[in-house]
Order: sequence, then structure tokens, then C-alpha cells
Amino acid sequence: MGNNKKRLKLMFEKYTWNITNFSKVFSFQLFSDKFILDGQTWQIVITPIGSMDDYIDIYLEADKDCANVPEGWKKAANFSFAVTDQVNDKMTIRKGFEFEYSANDYSWGIDDFLPLQELKNPGSGFIVNDTCVIEAGIFFTKYVDENSEYQPVCKIDDNPTRDRNNPLFHKMFRSSYENVDQKFVPLLVEACLQHPSLVVSQEKRSCRFTEWAFSALGRVLHFLKTKTVKDIDDEACNHLQILWDELKTFGFDLTWLEFYVESALGAKDYMENIDEMRKNVSALKIETEKLKARLIERETKLEMSSKELMKAEKICENSIWMSKSGY
Repeated sequence: MGNNKKRLKLMFEKYTWNITNFSKVFSFQLFSDKFILDGQTWQIVITPIGSMDDYIDIYLEADKDCANVPEGWKKAANFSFAVTDQVNDKMTIRKGFEFEYSANDYSWGIDDFLPLQELKNPGSGFIVNDTCVIEAGIFFTKYVDENSEYQPVCKIDDNPTRDRNNPLFHKMFRSSYENVDQKFVPLLVEACLQHPSLVVSQEKRSCRFTEWAFSALGRVLHFLKTKTVKDIDDEACNHLQILWDELKTFGFDLTWLEFYVESALGAKDYMENIDEMRKNVSALKIETEKLKARLIERETKLEMSSKELMKAEKICENSIWMSKSGY
């Protein structure tokens, strides 16, 4: 019998919805075909299209008819939406969110996803040949057989023998995490949810390259997550610089991460500044104590001088009174 050894993989599945004849759509709500992601049946809902509202909203609804689940059943999932710029993918609008869906709470989405004026702007690439492309994706972890292969998942009721290049099919990207440290996985899920371009940038890479890429990203994220400013010394700085230089070779858009890495690399100088500030504060405290002692000494002298002055003034007053009284 074969070895059914399993491993945990971070998965990303997405469904691409091509809305043709977009300029002729005047419905308040528009529903996609039903599709399956992570074993659950869904529909994308966009609203409004033909109204006077300023923004387009995008929602993901679980199919209630297919949600044959026990009472109290819940499942948390990380989703992403994208309105694709068909001319320049870098201009594609992607947003993610986390949602716990259940039999009683089966719809969630993002309001004000994109201004309608921007969506319909002829100068943008959101509508090409009167077609708008919207994607819904889900991140999840799953135990799979080591040697299993993943097949594209097709639209509900679609013929699986159709051409797999047909746009009605799901485009599913899988990241192979066989050699990725499992403590990196939650950090990678969170990062990919907030920045879906991380996954998109690796879609055409080999599984081995993807493993290396996300392992490198995981190492940097884990470093930043587990280190505090006071932990950063010369050795830690050199280590992070090596990890960062390695990560930059994999083609990710790391603009969102640069600030945190640069802050960590500058932490040593920051700690040195703090040490200098501590020395300055300590010196100021000593000087202040000296000034306080001098102040007490001066206040004591002032009090004594004031008493002597009062005594002298009293003597003067007595002398004048005695001279006036004739004694």
C-alpha cells in the first residue's frame, strides 16, 4: 500500500468573474455564477451598478441551500477581492478581510470598494472591451497527501471536460509549503490577506521557487514579530540585512514592509540614542540634586537674614519710641 503521509499547506483559491457588456448592466445588484472555494459554494454580489451611488460594493455570499451544517457551526476564513486593471496589473485594486461565517451569518463584504467614477473612467484599465473582471479569493490551510496534484475547480454545473483556459473556470493558485517552517504560516496568511499581490506575484513560479520565496518572507516576518528594539544588536542587524537582501530577490512588492525593516535596522542606533539620553538624564538629575542642595542652603541663609533684619528693625523702632517718651 502507498504511503499516505500528509502535510499542512497554505492554500489560495480564487474565482474570476468576467462581467461582459458591462455598460448595459443596470441592475441594482448583480450576482455571479455559483462557484466553490474551500469546499463551500459561493456567489459574488456587487451593488450598485445602475444607481446614482458613488461607490461599488462587493460582497461574498455563502449558498444557504448548500450550507447543510449543524446548529452552531462556524468557520473563520480570510478573503480577498480584486477589481482587475486589465491594462496594468499594478493598478489592480485588491482588498482583504477576515470573516467568520455560519449558517446564520453567510454574507460579508466591503462597502465603498471603488468609486464608480474611477471604475468607469475610460483612462483606466478596469473596463476593457466593455468587460469588467472581478476576483474573489480565499486563504486557508489544509492537510493534503504529499504526492497529490491540485486540479482547477470549475464553476458549478460546468462541464469538467471543457477547455481549462475557459474564463469560466477557477484560476487556482497553490503555494507548496512542504519545506516552510509551520510557525511562519499564520504570519504568511495575515500578510497575504492584507497584500494579495504577494500571492499573485508567484502564480507563474514553480512550486520549489514559491517555497523558497515564502520561506524567505516568513523568516523576515518572524524576525520582526519576535524581536524587540532592545534585542537588536550588531549581530541581529547583520542577520536581518541578510534575510532582507535574500527576500528582495524573489520579486515581491515589498513597499508595505520596507518601513518595518528599516526601523528594525535602525533600532541599534535608536538604542544608542536612548543610552545617550539616559546618560543625559542621569547627569541632569545629579545637577538638579546639587541645585536643590544649594537652593536649600540659600533658603536657610535667606531665612536667617530675614530674622536678623526683623530683629534690627525692631531695635530701631524701640530706640525711636524711647527717644520720644523722654526716657
